[in-house]
Amino acid sequence: MSEPNETAPSPDSAARLRTDLTLVLVSWGVFGACWFNAVQGAPYTAFAVRLGASPLVLGFLSAAAVLGVMGQVASSYFIERTGRRKLIFLTAGLLQRPLWILVGALPFLIPAGHGVWRLWGLLCLTLLSSTLGSIGSPAWVSWMAHVIPQRLRARFFGARFRLATVSGMITALVAGRVLDWNSSYATFFAVFGFAAVMGTIDIAMFLFVPRRYEARPSRPTPLLTILTVPWRDPAFRRYLYYAGSSAASYAIMGQFLTLYLLERVGLGKFYTNLYLLVIPLLLAAVLGTAIGRQISYYGNRPVLTVATLLAIPLPLMFGGAGHDSHLLLTAAAVLAGVVTGVVGVTEVNLLFAMTPETKRSAYLAGVALVAGLVGAAAPIVGGVIAQSLAGWQTTIGGFKVVNLHVVFLVSTVMRVIHLAVFVPQLPEPAARPPRELVANALRGSMEAAGDAMRRLRRR
Repeated sequence: MSEPNETAPSPDSAARLRTDLTLVLVSWGVFGACWFNAVQGAPYTAFAVRLGASPLVLGFLSAAAVLGVMGQVASSYFIERTGRRKLIFLTAGLLQRPLWILVGALPFLIPAGHGVWRLWGLLCLTLLSSTLGSIGSPAWVSWMAHVIPQRLRARFFGARFRLATVSGMITALVAGRVLDWNSSYATFFAVFGFAAVMGTIDIAMFLFVPRRYEARPSRPTPLLTILTVPWRDPAFRRYLYYAGSSAASYAIMGQFLTLYLLERVGLGKFYTNLYLLVIPLLLAAVLGTAIGRQISYYGNRPVLTVATLLAIPLPLMFGGAGHDSHLLLTAAAVLAGVVTGVVGVTEVNLLFAMTPETKRSAYLAGVALVAGLVGAAAPIVGGVIAQSLAGWQTTIGGFKVVNLHVVFLVSTVMRVIHLAVFVPQLPEPAARPPRELVANALRGSMEAAGDAMRRLRRR
């Protein structure tokens, strides 16, 4: 469906619009970000390990968290059929968020002698939560296109992201510190219960946001079209290959990096969240404007190429850390933040540039299907590798190499292939060569270093 003309008459006044935007801003910016960052990262992995999860089980849990993205296919179909964006979003969200109370309650609902059933419960609830979230996502995006005027979107979503960054960082650090002090099942229940309440408030706030021009489409897209139309577009087919390769190279790490920092490095949940969630999130927020300027000048593909190059050493940087390697971990976290910010922005830009407005939901569903299937298979492969090498270790140059390092190495090799084969195939005829971006960045860095040295000499 096309977006409504912004000049169309609306029953709401400017005051009503301000109220709606405030609700949308605060919902995720405060409450949703608290939910997300309380159930991600160290708390989730530590809880799964406490329940007895092996590396293979962690691989399946990571797969369940990704596989649910295929719910976007069903969501896109029902949006096209009914146009009931608000109803679909609210139903999915109000079912999803309270599930985390059940996640935290698993040790109390299932007796200690039935550890396998606890893990099955965690797997099913993770998959269900991911699926419901994916069902709600396309409905929300399509609905907000009718709620938020186009002239305000860039500024509005920038403010929303900055607010969510602050809320998310505070939540991740507090949750990590609390669980470092006390990792009992009761504490996990309190953290996940708090997250469920905050997440439910996030969704409930949208009850007061109007539907805005919601109407049943006159010609809904058939399900077969949703599944096949992206593959019939030669240019977009290259993006689907890119999406599959990207999902494989990044998702194979799954929960294993968190597990490594918790179990092998012994960082604790506070510092694990700091390096894997907080610092990358902060860098992505701080660099948002600068990333946008670079994309505007060079194009999406060159900036994405450089970010993908920077992502290659990340698994080995994190994997090479020890208990006192805070400088290395900080550098890796900063680099991860740059990569996360660039990849997130450029992929969205490329998707909107490459997809026709009339069939955009079908194209997005195709990406979700590819990313979901490949992204679910990859951490299972990582889990098989880690499980089959459990207990194996060797020493290289005085550094102890264990099974998880093999997973990190595989991820590194896959990222090299991703950069060499799939990123260059992304169609963007007007983009500048990536080497121009690298050359200018190096020149600017050298000039800045020279200026700094001259200032030091003058002092």
